[in-house]
Formats: sequence, C-alpha cells, structure tokens
Amino acid sequence: MAGLATDQEVRELNAAMAQYPEIKAAADAAQLDMERYIQMQAVPPPATVKDRVFQIVNNEGVETAVPVSGSSVPASLYEDAYADEDKPARVISAARKWQWVAAAAIAGLITSIAFNVTYLNSSKEWKGKYEALLVDQTKVLAQSEVYQTKMKQSDDMLAMMRNPDVKAVRMFTASKDRPNLLATVFWNPKTKDVMLTVNNLPEPAADQQYQLWAIVNGVPVDAGVFEMGDTAKGFQKMKAIEGAQMFAVTLEKKGGSPTPTLTAMYVAGKVSS
Repeated sequence: MAGLATDQEVRELNAAMAQYPEIKAAADAAQLDMERYIQMQAVPPPATVKDRVFQIVNNEGVETAVPVSGSSVPASLYEDAYADEDKPARVISAARKWQWVAAAAIAGLITSIAFNVTYLNSSKEWKGKYEALLVDQTKVLAQSEVYQTKMKQSDDMLAMMRNPDVKAVRMFTASKDRPNLLATVFWNPKTKDVMLTVNNLPEPAADQQYQLWAIVNGVPVDAGVFEMGDTAKGFQKMKAIEGAQMFAVTLEKKGGSPTPTLTAMYVAGKVSS
C-alpha cells in the first residue's frame, strides 16, 4: 500500500479484501485519505520560480545554468527559489509520517483479521467439543440410571430369593415346535409379589409382546406383559398374583390380550406345593 508493508502482509490484505467487501472499502478509504493528506501538505513553488523560468526561456543565464539530473530545469533555479526554506523537508517528513501511520493501520487490520479468523475457528472447535461432551454426559447419566435400576432390582430379587416363603417356578417349553425355551417366576404367596426373569425366549416381532399368565383355580389371570432385549436379562416386576397353581407365557399382540392365545403358549410351569 504505502511501500512499507511486507509481501506477506500485502498478500494477506489482498485475500481479506477479496473475501470481505467491508475490508476492501476501508483499505480504499485509507488510500484515498493518504493521497488527500499528501496533497494538502504539498507546498507550491515560490512565485520567483516562474520569473526565473521565463528568463531561461529568453536565453538569460542559459550558459551558466547547471541541469539537474532527470530534469531540464537548472539546479540553481531550485537552489535560489528554495533558499532558507524548510517546507520541502516538512512535506517529506509529513508524508513519511502518514506512510508509517498507514502501514501501522494496515498491519493492525491484518492482525485483527487473523485474530478474528483464528478466534472464530477456535470458538467453533470448542463449541463442537462442548456439545459432544454434553451428549456423552447425557449418555453416561442415562446408562447410570439404567445400572442403578438394575442394581435395585437385583437387590430386591436377592432379598426375595432369600425369603423362605418365595417359590421359584421354572417354566419350560410348552410346545415341541419351540424347544429349549425357559423363563423363571419368583412368587411370594404371602405378599403376592411376582418377579420374572427370561432365560431363553426368541425375540418377538415389533407388533407382538410376551404376556405372563397365572392359572388360579383353572382360570388364566393376567400377570402383565414384559420386555425383551437388555431388560429381559434382569428381573422384571409383574402384577401381584394370589392363589396361583401354575404360570405360563404366551405371545400376544403388543400391549397384551384379555385372554391368552393357547396356540401361542411358549413356556409353562407348575407351582410346587
């Protein structure tokens, strides 16, 4: 710009000007202000210069005039005209000051752009990391709740199994077409509490669900539907049952059925006396 910026700074400024119109407008305005400032500080030549020029044109003092390199005007003309004057020095000094100011402003602008770009990229990077941490934290909390639930169920189940009043009812395959199936019910006849654990049952279709039944005096009583997957690996609390002689599991539509589908009975087991 003013001949004081490095090539790297110029390239960075040109790139920034190409990407951001507001930066180009600011740089153009700075260039225009610099030119206006130099023009304002320029000192017009003294009136005597005009007279000396006409004298030279009229062949007065041509023989003694000493040309200035790169100019047709004699050096003595400028030496006499600007004798005892320091304005040209001030013009050069002011121009150089403006160049330094412009160069500093451009360097500051480049530094500001670089800082803003770096800060923006860094901000986006840390924001992404923060959001990822929040997602991980949510997952950990969810898993912790699941583990706490399972631990409580396990503690309840252990306490229930230690109770001498609890009966373990193992339900085996109810059909030769579906061999090697097994589920277990832990039932307390006094408190009527029922806990179920699935040992081996095939995963049902998305629109179907297993349902536990208690046979009370020959009549099937709904003991509730239960989940499969990871939930099936633990203990599931079922509906309270009184006076059961037998337990069975059927495959019903999702949500359960008011009456069991006997052809879809998977496992069944008798309560020991």
